[in-house]
Amino acid sequence: MSFYNKYRPKQFSDFSGDFTVEVLKSQIIRDRVQHAYLFSGPPGTGKTSLARLMAMALLCENRKDGEAEPDINSKSSLMISNDRHRDLIEVNCAVNNGVDNIRENIAEKLRLMPAFGKYRIFILDECHMLTTQAQNSLLKIVEEPPAHIIFFFCTTEPNKVLPAIKTRCQLFHLKRVSANNCKQILKKIVKEEVIAYESNALDLIVEECKGSVRTALSLLEQVSTLGATEENVRNVLGRSPRHLSIELLKSIYDVNRGKAYRILESCHLEGRDFPALIEEMARNLMESLSYKLLKTSDEERDIELEFLRQIKPTLVLETAEHLLVILSKIRQNVSEDLVVQTGILRIIDWYASKKD
Repeated sequence: MSFYNKYRPKQFSDFSGDFTVEVLKSQIIRDRVQHAYLFSGPPGTGKTSLARLMAMALLCENRKDGEAEPDINSKSSLMISNDRHRDLIEVNCAVNNGVDNIRENIAEKLRLMPAFGKYRIFILDECHMLTTQAQNSLLKIVEEPPAHIIFFFCTTEPNKVLPAIKTRCQLFHLKRVSANNCKQILKKIVKEEVIAYESNALDLIVEECKGSVRTALSLLEQVSTLGATEENVRNVLGRSPRHLSIELLKSIYDVNRGKAYRILESCHLEGRDFPALIEEMARNLMESLSYKLLKTSDEERDIELEFLRQIKPTLVLETAEHLLVILSKIRQNVSEDLVVQTGILRIIDWYASKKD
C-alpha cells in the first residue's frame, strides 16, 4: 500500500491547527451537520481525506457523545478504511462525469435507506470534472435531499463548479500544509517505517512538495528503500548537488565570470535542472537574509552561507530579484542554458559595478 493511502488521516487531530476542522468537529458534536459541503483547495491538502474522515465520524457506531473523533477500530471505521462500507459511496468524477453516471451512482441510490448507520454519504471527488448537464441534474437532489443523505463535493477548481451548486453547500477552503507541519508528518513516518533519513533531505522534500502532503509522501516513498538522504532525494528530483548553487553564488560575489561559465556549461552537459538550480540560489540568499533579520545565532546558521555575511543585505536582496527575473525568462524560452548563462553573467557585471 502506498504511503499516502497507508497514512491517510484517520482522526481530526491529524489535521493540526486547521480552523475548517474545528468548525466541522463542532458541527458533529452539536449534531448540526449540514446536508452538503464543498471542500476546495490545492492538490494534496486533504480534501477527500477530510470528507472520508467526516463520513467515518458520522457513521461510527462507537463514537462517544460530546466527541467528534471516530473509533478507528470500530466495525464501520474499518469498513471505510477498506472501502467496503455500503453507506459511503465515493464517485470519481474525473471518470464518471456524465448525466448517466450521476443517475447510476447517485439518483438511483437515494431511495435506499442506510444499511448500518444514520446516514448515507456521497463523496464526489474532482467534482469540477462533471459536465454542465451532470451538474444541473444534481441541483434538485442537492437542494432537497432526503434527511439521511449527505454530500461532500471535493475540487481543486471551485470556479468550475456551478454557482447554483455552491449556494446549496457549505464552502470550506483547505490551505496548503505548512512546511513545519509537513516535516513533522514526514518525521513521524520515517520513524514508523524505520527509514534512515537526513533532516536536510526532509527539508528538500518539503520544499519540493509546496504544501501537498500527498506529493511529499510519494517522494519519501521513492527514496525509502535507499534511505532518505539529501543525495538520494536530489537524484530522484533531478536536482543539482547543493554545492553547485553555493559555488555559483560565490562566483558572482567574486566577480569570477570564467568559474560561473564553467559551472553552467557543466550543468548543461549533465542535463541539470536549471530552474531548480536558480531557485535554490535565490532561496540560499533569502535564508542568509533571514539570519540578519531574525538575529539567528551562529550555531543555527548554515556554515556554507557564511560568505554572504560580508555582502550588503541590499545587494543580497537585489541579487535574489535578478535571479527571479532569470527564472521567469526560463519559462518563456526553450534554450534554458542560454537564458541562464547570459543572465548570470549580467548579474556578475551588475554586482561588479555596484562593488566598484
